[in-house]
Amino acid sequence: MTEQQIRLVCRQCMDRCRAGETWPPDLAEFVALISESGANPFGLTVDAVMEEYRRWRNESWRYDGSDKYPWPQPVLYHICLEMRTRGIERQMTQGELKRLAERQLTKWAKHVGNGMSVPPVRRQLEGAKHPQGPTPIERLKQEYERRKAAGFYLNLRNDFVGGNFNGNRI
Repeated sequence: MTEQQIRLVCRQCMDRCRAGETWPPDLAEFVALISESGANPFGLTVDAVMEEYRRWRNESWRYDGSDKYPWPQPVLYHICLEMRTRGIERQMTQGELKRLAERQLTKWAKHVGNGMSVPPVRRQLEGAKHPQGPTPIERLKQEYERRKAAGFYLNLRNDFVGGNFNGNRI
């Protein structure tokens, strides 16, 4: 652990003591405090990620794109974009977003621990452009309208009323 992480754990222990928690924390509580202290190569906690996510969501309208936002660390760019994408797709609650932030932070810590680097902040490539002109369903509708005007489609409802599809009434 770095000196900064030890200070953070001590500060968290003091905060817990002020809040009326028992002192000293048992081993499980201490391990939980260490994991919350950002025992990762980025020095980030889940709460710090959530705070940056909220700040980015509230201030992103001021910038031309997410890549122009002043990210404190490149890993936050990747984590926050993933949180926004999944959060919108799955309509996640605040608690679910916090768990997602924790999983993403762990994932990126493992990547860096395995020798990979965090990619720099850069704009995503644009998707393929759709060709101009009618969509496939619009083309089908045009074909239907053309055939209907040419008389290819019979008014089957009137012919079928009597129970005989051939149009011969009984």
